[in-house]
Amino acid sequence: MRAKPLSPTLRVLALFLVWGAVATDGAARSPLPAAQPVVVSPDATTSAPAEKLGVRGRSFIPLHSTLLGQGGVTRLNFSGALSIHNASATNVLAIEKIEYRNGAGQLIESYLSDPVYLKPYASLQVLIAQDDVRGGTGASFTVDWSTVDGADDPLIEAIMTAFTGPHSYAILSPGRRVSRPQ
Repeated sequence: MRAKPLSPTLRVLALFLVWGAVATDGAARSPLPAAQPVVVSPDATTSAPAEKLGVRGRSFIPLHSTLLGQGGVTRLNFSGALSIHNASATNVLAIEKIEYRNGAGQLIESYLSDPVYLKPYASLQVLIAQDDVRGGTGASFTVDWSTVDGADDPLIEAIMTAFTGPHSYAILSPGRRVSRPQ
């Protein structure tokens, strides 16, 4: 009897579980500095484009730093990575604002002082440590971005992982385009 192939979602979760098992060994030796939560390669960025970025958007992305279980008796804290990908093959994507909010909607942190311009297919990440529980249950990000008319919207999602004893957990949370205040 032949095994049924995994769905794309299960493949992603399996990949992150394997990655988490490997990454936790290395993380114990060389943790990421807490002072640099935004991770972007210098090769992924460019200067502001000469053409006008006429499409302005906002994406909302849930990133739960804490989940409650057993009717609120147990608590599981997650580390998180907000991942922002320029999905365009030819156009620059401007990331203008990244804000992290708690479950009550209160601003916890704003990450950019100046826009970051991502090259085609480039990405950046914002990291939340597993012991950073400021977001609580219901934490979220908003990302304000701009691109040229006709360009693809960015692909933005959050990946949450938790490692406790022999158990590991991973959740993928897709972003959703919402209205952007003027």
